[in-house]
Order: sequence, then C-alpha cells, then structure tokens
Amino acid sequence: MDYFVRQLRDGAEQIATGHYARSQGSRLMRAANQDKDQTYFLYRITGEAVAQTIFPLGGYQTKAEVRADAARLGLSTAGKPDSQGICFVGTVNMRDFLRQYIRTEPGEIIDQETGCHVGEHDGAIFYTLGQRHGLNVGGGLPYYVVGKDMGRNIVYVSRRLDSEVFWRNELTLSQLSWINEAPVVAGDYLVRVRHRAPLKAASVRWRDSDRLVVALKESERAVASGQSVVIYDDQVCLGGGVVC
Repeated sequence: MDYFVRQLRDGAEQIATGHYARSQGSRLMRAANQDKDQTYFLYRITGEAVAQTIFPLGGYQTKAEVRADAARLGLSTAGKPDSQGICFVGTVNMRDFLRQYIRTEPGEIIDQETGCHVGEHDGAIFYTLGQRHGLNVGGGLPYYVVGKDMGRNIVYVSRRLDSEVFWRNELTLSQLSWINEAPVVAGDYLVRVRHRAPLKAASVRWRDSDRLVVALKESERAVASGQSVVIYDDQVCLGGGVVC
C-alpha cells in the first residue's frame, strides 16, 4: 500500500489500478463483479489514497465486458489469457520463489491423533492449515494439515474433517488497519477471511485498544494465525487485521 502513498507524494494527481474495486470519495467499495472483488488485498490503503485512485475495472459485471471494451479501444491485451498466478512472482513456481529467500529443511509429517510418523515434508513453511494436496501421504482417507511446529520442523496432519483445529467461530485480530476511521462501537458486519471466500456475517467488539474480536455467525474452516480478515459494512470495506 506504500506504493500509492509514494506516487501521490511524488506529484501524481491520481493513480489508476487494475484492481477490481470501486470508490466513493475516500471510501473503498466492493467491485460490481463480486467474484472478482479484490478489496481484500487493499484493506491497508488509506482513505486519502482511495480518494485519488481510479478503479477502471470496478464497475464491470463480467470479464467479457472488459475484453469487449479493450477490443473496441484497440488494446493489445484484449485477448490476453487471464493471469492465475501472483503478479510479483510471475511464472516461477511458488516454492522455488520462496527458496530464494528462506532456508528450508526436510522434516517429519506426524498424525496428530496417533503420534505416528506418516511421511516426510520438504519444509514446514510450505504448508498451510487445511491443506490436502502436496503432502504425498498415501493410503486410505486423505490427510489434512492441522498444525505446524516450526521450531521442531514438524507438520501435523489429521484425517478428521470435524477436528476442532479446523473450525473457528471466534477470531482475535491485531495489527489493525482502517481505511478511514475505526468502528466506534461494536456491531454486526460482514467479514472475509481469504480472497474469494464468501462474505460471512459476524459481530465485532473491541478486546482492548489495539485488538478486535470477530465472532462469526457460522464457524469457518482453516483460519490460521497470520491470516488477514477484512471487515465490511455492506458494500464499504472498512479495513481489517491479522489473526493472532
């Protein structure tokens, strides 16, 4: 988000970005195409920056409309395939990208219920809570990642989809960031726990001056510490924080 601020400080009058989002003054709004909405990634932007940012794609309902207008304007990207990767990584495999910056070592995969060794991993950092694919642990029902011990370099797995580790209905957020002002009082809002996840009804209350408690109306699967949760008042993105 610092990029927006730097450009404005360097004299830019407005910034145009390809994010699927909209704005009304200093308020960041969800995109018209809810499946493409990218406000989840923008919750740390400031209201000042929002007021000076143009979101050309925010009002489009479909990608077909975007391509049709691009073709009408003679843009070379009109027929370009959709990008499915992470923009700053490019075509490099994510694990190869991370290996350029972090040191990894192989370690054990342990069944949480039995304590038995069931496989080997190539670096605990590569695995996320709820992950199923990429474990290379065969036989019987699939395993899911339910925890990690980074100090001991162990990945814990389980075959129990009803494991209490998977499901959470209350989250505490720190590292809070608000686009404009923070919510003054507790209330009911919508929250998103990951990009493209459905919006969930939740009540929000302050735990202390710099931590917020989000109580989900329905339990959510595989919400991990370090994950961002973004808070909405209907169409308006208010901001969010990081799960403790």
